[in-house]
Amino acid sequence: VPLNRETHRELRLKTPEKPLDYAQGAHLIPAMIDEFGAASTEIPVAFLPGAKQPAAVFVTGVKPGSNAFITAEGRWDGSYLPAYLRRYPFIIGDVPDAEPVLCIDDSYEGFVKKEGVRLFSSKGEPEKVVSEALALANSYRAAAARTDAFAQTLQRMGLFRSISLDAKRANGETTVVHGLLVVDEQVLQGLSDEAFLELRRANYLKPIFAHLTSLGTISRLAGRADSKLAGAAAPSKTAAAPADSSK
Repeated sequence: VPLNRETHRELRLKTPEKPLDYAQGAHLIPAMIDEFGAASTEIPVAFLPGAKQPAAVFVTGVKPGSNAFITAEGRWDGSYLPAYLRRYPFIIGDVPDAEPVLCIDDSYEGFVKKEGVRLFSSKGEPEKVVSEALALANSYRAAAARTDAFAQTLQRMGLFRSISLDAKRANGETTVVHGLLVVDEQVLQGLSDEAFLELRRANYLKPIFAHLTSLGTISRLAGRADSKLAGAAAPSKTAAAPADSSK
């Protein structure tokens, strides 16, 4: 919903006990072109078919409904945290015939009426947390537009091919993530000089190679999933039983 200085005057933002627990079931997370390089050594980057153009995504789980990067404590277990998660619970919303507005997910458990950081002053003026959220949300929106343009160009050049990511688990089980697209290296190498120059001039070569590099991390993703599963299955520590006073 749009953030409103009247409706949300008393709202505060507090970090939940498990801040990223809402993403536990997200095995795919939107990825921005600006992030490919930073994430490429840790998180596989792929694409999903879309109505207008494919959408870039981070593959964060080896099966639907499970995010291998979110710990049982609801925290990110990795060196790079995707912008999609960093800007939550804020996002820029489009309004017909009007300027885009800052919106919030008002169901987010971090929004409270007591404790936490105020979103607005008693006079209804935005506090620093809102200004920072607006800047990050606007940056994310601009990056999303650049990512769409990037994907449109790759699609126009016929650079995508469909794949299934196979991951072998420690228990011998093989899991598969279907319906993904990746850049076809053979088609890329066969592009005309003119098309290749177009990619270079648009600064698209670096994210393409980062995307291709990232696909090598799928085996480590399976390892993460196994470690998380093992941690969940481990018995919790209990206090030692009291000594028998009858002895």
